[in-house]
Amino acid sequence: MKKITVAFFVLGALMAKAQDVQNDTIKSNSIEALKESVDAHSMKFEGLEERLATSDADLAKLTKIKVSGYIQAQYDMYDTWTFDGVHGINSSSTSAPITNSFFLRRARIKFAYEALDGVKFVLQPDFAFDKVSLKDAYVVLNDRWTKTFSLYLGQFDRPNYEVEYSSGSMEMLERTKMAGILYPGEKELGAKLEANFDTKYNFPLKLQLAVMNGNFNLGTTANQTKDVDNTKDVMARAVYSVKLPNAGLGIDFGGHGYFGKTEVMPGTALTGFTKADGTAFTPVVGDKLDKTWLGAEMQIYYDLLGGMALKAEYISGTMSGVGSNSIYVNYNSVFKVAGLRDFSGYYATLIKNIGTKNQFIARYDEFDPNTKLSGNAVTNANDLKYNTLTLSWQYFYDENIKIVAGYSLPVNEKTTGITSGDFANRDKTDNQFSIRIQAKF
Repeated sequence: MKKITVAFFVLGALMAKAQDVQNDTIKSNSIEALKESVDAHSMKFEGLEERLATSDADLAKLTKIKVSGYIQAQYDMYDTWTFDGVHGINSSSTSAPITNSFFLRRARIKFAYEALDGVKFVLQPDFAFDKVSLKDAYVVLNDRWTKTFSLYLGQFDRPNYEVEYSSGSMEMLERTKMAGILYPGEKELGAKLEANFDTKYNFPLKLQLAVMNGNFNLGTTANQTKDVDNTKDVMARAVYSVKLPNAGLGIDFGGHGYFGKTEVMPGTALTGFTKADGTAFTPVVGDKLDKTWLGAEMQIYYDLLGGMALKAEYISGTMSGVGSNSIYVNYNSVFKVAGLRDFSGYYATLIKNIGTKNQFIARYDEFDPNTKLSGNAVTNANDLKYNTLTLSWQYFYDENIKIVAGYSLPVNEKTTGITSGDFANRDKTDNQFSIRIQAKF
């Protein structure tokens, strides 16, 4: 009996020990499984953190991109009479005269990306119904230390007030005839250094110096992508600001200069060149014709009855071109003269706020492409002086949409030196009325 009892105790002890071992094994397996589960979740969380970090990095890049743009759609009415009495404009004698038309003036998107502190990229394409062209494409290196200097490299606005004033902010529908001839397309390829001493030193002076190819928007497209000679054009501009807050008055005044040459290259038709006084001359290949001028500007802002502004500019100097038969040179497709011309021009613009949503604008501008000749001594239509009165009214529908109505009345000088065509001893009637809606974002 004692042996049986001892055997039961031994068997019970062995069963208890086996149960403990089994329980320990189960617990061990469960802990390992839990560890694996926790590790797996940890890896998932780590992967999620990596994805979130990547998303944050991508989002941080996106927040550095600033996108803006505008569309200008308009309706034009042409109060134009040709020499033979036809009312309207037409591209050829075989096409029907056009007295009105819908027109897409500009459609642009601007991308500005600040990649690093002090480094900025700007890209602005312009969309037309038949093509896409590049307006701005440049990189900016900003001075990180004194916060004063900025270096531009690429395609940018020429340093001139009217040129640099945004097309989306202009009070008038178009820039002056003078700006269109001196600075066709507004842009240039080159490098520009700006110094703004107001940012850190509270001294309201801004300086600009640009070195450019000098042939943008002149001649064929191939002649615009790169320089056509080894000569670079230089522009310099200085602006000083005076602020009198107690009087509600602010004045910006300054000046700029353009210093360049038009080089006569091989392939140029070396005939038909004339000086400003009309005398003929024949250049030779390698000659560099003057392309220099100086200008003065002033903008006055006065807090009177809702606010008003007066803007004016005067430019005088020498233009040059090589004629329409050139192959390699930077022929000015706007200044259609082979030779040299002394010119002068100015404009004065009055802007008056009417309430908070309306603005009245009046501008008078004059451009004389040849100051050496006037009246009946002028024998070329490209030498005729123009005076233009332009009236405009702007209505700001909201902060993104404005409606502009404008009427332009250009008047050219009369001359008996031109005996045929639309300018034969008369002022060509070429007035235009436009209504534009601009939407921007």
